[in-house]
Order: sequence, then C-alpha cells, then structure tokens
Amino acid sequence: NWAAASANDWAKALGQILEKVVLSQAMLNSCRELRLFSGVEEFEPWLEHTTEMLQEWAVPEAEKRRCLIESLSGPALDVIRTLKLIDPGVSVKDCLEALDHTFGSVEGPEDSYCKFLNSRQQIGEKISAYIQRLERLLQRAVMRGAVTAEQMDRTRLAQIVRGAQYQNPILLHLRLRERREHPPSYSQLIKEVREEEERQAASEFWEAQTLEPDGHSAGKCHNEENPSLVYGKLRISWERSGSCQRVRGRGPPRPAGVEDSPRNDRPAGIPAGLIGPRAEVMVKIEGAECKA
Repeated sequence: NWAAASANDWAKALGQILEKVVLSQAMLNSCRELRLFSGVEEFEPWLEHTTEMLQEWAVPEAEKRRCLIESLSGPALDVIRTLKLIDPGVSVKDCLEALDHTFGSVEGPEDSYCKFLNSRQQIGEKISAYIQRLERLLQRAVMRGAVTAEQMDRTRLAQIVRGAQYQNPILLHLRLRERREHPPSYSQLIKEVREEEERQAASEFWEAQTLEPDGHSAGKCHNEENPSLVYGKLRISWERSGSCQRVRGRGPPRPAGVEDSPRNDRPAGIPAGLIGPRAEVMVKIEGAECKA
C-alpha cells in the first residue's frame, strides 16, 4: 500500500511538472507572436494586434503582463516602468491605457464611443468579421473611459443587434436579441457565431448539390419523402464532382434502407433474352479511371 501510494504521489508530481513545462513553452511561443514596440513605430496597428492576442490567451494576468513588457523597449518601456514603480501589480489594461494616452491619437471618450455606435455590418461582411472589427472599437472606447470593463459584454451585444444586417439568420438562430439581459462573453460569442457560420455554409452547400434546374430543392419541397430519389441525385452529383476519379466502393452516404436500384438496360418492346446484361470495364483516360 505504501509503495502504491508513493508511486501515485510521484506520478501526480510528475504530471504537475510536465503541465508547468508545457504551459511555459506555450507562453514562450505566444510571447514571440507579440510585435515589438518602442514608441517610434505606428501605434494603432500595434495596439489592435496586441489587444487581440492578449485577449485570446487563457493564461494568468501576470503572464500576460510579463509578455507585454518583454515586447516593449525605449520610451514605451519607460512608461510601463513608471507605472510599476507606483503599482508593481499594475494590470495589463492599465498598461495599455497608459501607452494609448502616451502614443495614441488624441481622441476623447465621446468620439471613441460614437465610432463604436456608428459601426455597421457591411454588405458581404461575415457577422464574425463584423464582431471582431467592432471589438477593436469597443476596446478603444474602454481605454478612453467611455465604457467600463464591467459593461463590455452588454454593450457589445446591444451594438451587434443594432449594427448587424436586418434579419441576419445567425442572430436569429442564436437568439442573440433575447440574450441581451444575460450576454455571453466575447470568446463565447465569437465561438458560437463561427460555429453557426460553418453549419449554415455546409447546409447551403448540400442544398445546392440537390438543387434541380427548375429550382426545386429539398428545403422547399412539400412532397412525401423519397430517400431513394434523393440518394440517386446525390450519387450523380458525387460522380460529377469527382471528374471521373470515383473509386469503386466510395460515394455519398446512403440513407438507411435504400439500396441501389436495379438497372433496366432493355429498351421497351424488346423480348427478354434478346439483349444480355451490359458489360462494363474500367479504363484510364488521361490518368483518370472511368467506366466504359
């Protein structure tokens, strides 16, 4: 029992050490992704990139602050050193605000908040891209003191509902209008939106695959379900998209209970037995396998 307990303790300790090593390596790689800033370079692009990177990292605040300081030099580093003399545990948000006040454009809280409120989703712009663009404006408004950090989730969702294109299907599906009283965080929101974008894109693709020349589609059909007919159309589409490279045994997933229909190669009016079964062989045309 003592030996087993000792082995378990060793395994647990080893796991904790490995976890710290992996986390340290991940943080080291993440820190390298931050762009360097000394106070001479263009500030606005650097701020947008740094804010987005720091927001995505699921690491303690102290690690984010360390990476931020390591990316600074010259006058920019002097600004943060002064802050740390006053408060050694200064937050990342306060560091970015100090850099923004020193090197950013002269813009009051009202101006930054107006830019945020006037932002609208553009024609052809994905809702996820709009949310990411809006987040940068919201971060600026927070740094200027127009919005508090505690208000960010509620303010963000309210503007998305106002600024998104009318009757956006993703907003309707995720019921974002109904969630304004209990808004999701930015990371949760962008995750849900991107997943829904992928789901709808896949759905539109398969509907387009089954669309007939006359505009008939499964999504708008009121006839009785016919799995065999649907599978036949999918198989034809699959073979066409394969450019004659369809390998025997592969094809679109067949619905349950649907088998390949028997082929009737005998023209009408020809007595049975006069024409035998059709012969097929595999040939290669320009390197692609086809039936002939």
